[in-house]
Amino acid sequence: MKTRTWIIAGLAASVVLIVAAVSIGQLPGGTTKSTVGQSSSEETGSTAAPTPNASPPSAPLPADPPITPTPKKKSDPGKRTTTEVEQPTSKAVAALPPSTPLLTPVVAPLPSTASAVGSIVKGFPTRVIPLVPDSIVKNSSVASQGKHLQVSLVAKSSRAAPDLLVFYRDVLAKYGMYDSPAPSLGGTTAIAFHRGTSLVTIAVTPIVGGTEYVVYGVFTAAG
Repeated sequence: MKTRTWIIAGLAASVVLIVAAVSIGQLPGGTTKSTVGQSSSEETGSTAAPTPNASPPSAPLPADPPITPTPKKKSDPGKRTTTEVEQPTSKAVAALPPSTPLLTPVVAPLPSTASAVGSIVKGFPTRVIPLVPDSIVKNSSVASQGKHLQVSLVAKSSRAAPDLLVFYRDVLAKYGMYDSPAPSLGGTTAIAFHRGTSLVTIAVTPIVGGTEYVVYGVFTAAG
């Protein structure tokens, strides 16, 4: 009988302990660990102090200003962005100085046929075929027929043969006549100047004390 009574009393005590544990676990914030910590604090008599370095709550940052889109600039149609080379305008071409026209070698009327010894014959075109300075004339002649004129000159000069050729190159270039080599005999150098149907041939031969030269010309008169 006593044994049964102790068993029943033990079972009742166990039920009471289980109910009490369940009730404590359902309380808000009630845990065994916090209860133990609280009991330790109460037993030691200490209290939790506030943290001295705690930072105050920061003020809210100001809102960023609204971003206004920058309007795109319209491209200037007058500006060129390529490497294209501009062509000269008609005004630029008109501004260029006019070219000098070439002189006409012989114009009408033509001189009468004639010849002279020791001098320049009358009517000889000295403007086109001038006499080399410091020259001595042996003979000269002119012959005309219609618009055609034929002239000849034989003389000698104290200048060297190359100097005589340069002299006539400079003069005849003003009339658009330029030289090229021409056939010649041994010891003689000949060059011919052409322009259209006009022709001038000059042959130079070195001699003692200078150069002997022969000029022969055929022209078609203008006008």
